[in-house]
Amino acid sequence: ARLAAPVFPLLLFLYSSLRCALPWGRRKTFWAVVSRTPWAPYKDVTFRDGFIGDILTSTVRPLQDLAFTTFYILSGLQGWWTASYSIDEAAGPVERSWVVHTVILPACVVSPLWWRFLQNLRQSYDNRCRWPYLGNALKYFLAAEVALFGLFEPDAKQNVLWIGCFVGATLYQVWWDVFQDWALLERTDDEGRSSLLGYYRLRSTRLYRRKSLYYGIFAANF
Repeated sequence: ARLAAPVFPLLLFLYSSLRCALPWGRRKTFWAVVSRTPWAPYKDVTFRDGFIGDILTSTVRPLQDLAFTTFYILSGLQGWWTASYSIDEAAGPVERSWVVHTVILPACVVSPLWWRFLQNLRQSYDNRCRWPYLGNALKYFLAAEVALFGLFEPDAKQNVLWIGCFVGATLYQVWWDVFQDWALLERTDDEGRSSLLGYYRLRSTRLYRRKSLYYGIFAANF
């Protein structure tokens, strides 16, 4: 039982890693499509590439977990091979690693946001227009800056300036999702009112009949 506890998770992780690449003939197309996102802005951006980029920005936590797991396994194998420490102590070197906490984990946080930022710059260049691409790029730029500052200056999270930037970046992302990406709310004007006093309502063209579903999506986005 003492041997099985660390070995079974290791075998499962190795099997899953191999299945991501093998058989290569069936996985090659998938990885070729995914690899276009990190290559931004050197490649043109299609709807598919932007969609994959959006998915990657939502996988920050899993990417960090995968990175930590990989280094934990390597640390455990090194301890077993050199007999310098047991498997139960394998987390120690990883937790003290400067490379892991200063380079690898921050890269997992920022890289998807940076790739999406570059994709928007490339789209702005290809389409010869600033809006909405630069506005969308600003969303990812703000998110990356706030995340990086929080990683390297964790004590500053109590600072009023950082809290203000965090709230501002979050509200901008919510506004962009609701009014630009989803067009969830649309503006309409009452009779006899100027457009300045108009109000927003749920979009008239909807796939589902229940309005509560859309309002639930709006609330969950926070």
